[in-house]
Amino acid sequence: MDNPLSKLCPVEDREDGVYIRVTREVSAAVGVERIIAELDHAMVTNYDVQAIRDVVTRARGGFEKIGPPFDYYNPEMDKYVDLSVTPLKAGMVFSSIASSNDIKPTASTLAFCLKRKGIVFGLKPDVLRDVAQNGMYDKEVVVAEGVEPVAGQDAKIVFEVDLEKDARPIEERGGKVDYRNIHSIAQIGQGKAIARKEPATAGTPGRDVRGDEIPATPGKDSAIKAGKNTMVSEDGKYLLATKSGYIYKQGDLVNVGELLTIKSDVDFSVGNIKYSGDVEIFGNVLSGFTVETEGNIHIKGEAESAKIISRNGSVTIEKGIIGKGDMIVSAKHDVGIVFAQAAVVTSEAAVTIEKYCLHCDVTCDTAVGADSHSAFIGGSLTAFSKVEIGVTGNDKGVETKIFVLDKEELAINEKLRELSILEQKLNADLDPIKKQLRTKAAILKQAGTQASPRQAEELKKWLDVYNKLAVKLKYVQEKTAGLQAELKKPRQYGGYIKITGDVYPGTELNLYGMSKVIRAHLVNKMFHIRDGAVVAEG
Repeated sequence: MDNPLSKLCPVEDREDGVYIRVTREVSAAVGVERIIAELDHAMVTNYDVQAIRDVVTRARGGFEKIGPPFDYYNPEMDKYVDLSVTPLKAGMVFSSIASSNDIKPTASTLAFCLKRKGIVFGLKPDVLRDVAQNGMYDKEVVVAEGVEPVAGQDAKIVFEVDLEKDARPIEERGGKVDYRNIHSIAQIGQGKAIARKEPATAGTPGRDVRGDEIPATPGKDSAIKAGKNTMVSEDGKYLLATKSGYIYKQGDLVNVGELLTIKSDVDFSVGNIKYSGDVEIFGNVLSGFTVETEGNIHIKGEAESAKIISRNGSVTIEKGIIGKGDMIVSAKHDVGIVFAQAAVVTSEAAVTIEKYCLHCDVTCDTAVGADSHSAFIGGSLTAFSKVEIGVTGNDKGVETKIFVLDKEELAINEKLRELSILEQKLNADLDPIKKQLRTKAAILKQAGTQASPRQAEELKKWLDVYNKLAVKLKYVQEKTAGLQAELKKPRQYGGYIKITGDVYPGTELNLYGMSKVIRAHLVNKMFHIRDGAVVAEG
């Protein structure tokens, strides 16, 4: 058959291959893409695209070889090729019936066949040669593989400062903090960047065996969050300090703290401390004094019969708490203590006990002992999520109570108690008013048409007072009924009490109102609710 390129340019079919002559005029008029299209139309299976491109680009005007003699595709081969195709893989079975019909495949004819069937990307030339040369009939082989997309990277928050340092500012005379001379602190100046955001990437798309793009999953964006004394830049890329100070993390927020340090004891020379930021005390807090702040409190010494209150931070007392029932420690976040005696400790987060609590009243979300020797002896411990402690009670049988309660249920009961007191008061206020109304109504009835306007006005005033109180009473009763209905709803009780060491007799465990008194010495038990009862495992 005539060479399909003869209509485009001079061509010679020689024994060693196909030669074409391309002048500058032919190169400009025909181009590579038209030559390729003509070869595809003629079903040439073995042309060399790069060789053709080189000859056309050079346009030397002499005959140049573009590849071996052309092989032409036999469309009969289509019927002997079966495909199983997924987006990322194409499997081929070449039927042995082809050999009996004298149809012999080559790697190039198989590739052309696949192309006709839409498989154009990720072809495996080695596999196709193996099928052609070794007669791999009636066996499925993977002849093409797509490329999976690469998901984009999530946005990252990269810190420009070291957050692992501890705050150790130096105190000047007069109790002022010199931020120019701070040891071991992650320092930041006003307006400086604390962190920057590396934006999410779009990812790299893949491609299926049919040549179609497979979209990549873009990375997730992550916004920088501003904490105390920080702000996010207008473009959302930087977290900036709005004040000079030290940096600390609290949950997922980064804050800049302004630290007040007391190098001595909190005593008469210092007085009570009320502050808006963080407080660090290098000495002790003596009896009768108060340390109250919005931020964190760190006491390196001990606290004795004092009040330590952090309204929005945490409390750490390194050398213990000693009270006589008048010691109070309260924090919005965690409380960390080495030991405590006869103290009231409250936290909306976790209370961590390193050694022991003796005859204390502790309320928190989570109570955690530092190890299996940390002990809670005497007093009462109430948690709303879980208790994990080493030892409860002692061998003297001291009464020790551990509670895990439903915080919402407790709040509802407290509200019901308040409403009950209010309802009693309203009823008490209504009783004399009812008597007055009965008296005034009887007088008016007796007077009949002779009743004066003043008597009618007095009755109206008493009615107005009665109606106002009755409306309040109705509201209280409706609110009470709603809360009582809320209490009746089924609840999931997932909290537990885990005691890794000794559980001594005299310990009472109460989970969600269900009580278990320990009568015999136990070791390493977990207590939780099952089938409406407190059960022990371990």
